[in-house]
Amino acid sequence: MSRTQLSIPVGLLVENVLTSGVPGDVIIEWLQRRDFSRLLPLVKESAMDFDERLQTAVDIGDDWEKAIRQGYEFKFLHINGLKRLLDFRFDRKVDRDYVQDELSLKHIELTAEEIELLQSLIGRQWIVQAEEVEAAAEGRTESRTESQSSSHIPVRIQLKFP
Repeated sequence: MSRTQLSIPVGLLVENVLTSGVPGDVIIEWLQRRDFSRLLPLVKESAMDFDERLQTAVDIGDDWEKAIRQGYEFKFLHINGLKRLLDFRFDRKVDRDYVQDELSLKHIELTAEEIELLQSLIGRQWIVQAEEVEAAAEGRTESRTESQSSSHIPVRIQLKFP
């Protein structure tokens, strides 16, 4: 069974409503009724035009309901969409939690589960790789996955086909 694929506007709508902490079935019910009053105070980006994004989903055939229930992947995702995804899903912000180097994002600390989830969302176009880190005290380089000092792994995200 193939994963539901979403456009950037619809995928970011899904990510935004998931930040509310409300169960998926309730989110779906509210969005179907176009009743945003209880959802808006709970989401990360309340200025997002839910009505417009839901209409975009109808116009292009994006199944946002199935995406909320079963997960999804982005059809395409540009660098700014990727940064918004990192903010919505993992509360990671550029220049606070990672750095941007042209079309790559570096030094993003994620757990193994978060890395797997992120790769499932963006894997059509982006590669998420563990970075080599300096172990300054020992004067050697090691992969964080080999280190037991943290459950977070520094990763780099880059385009598959630059």
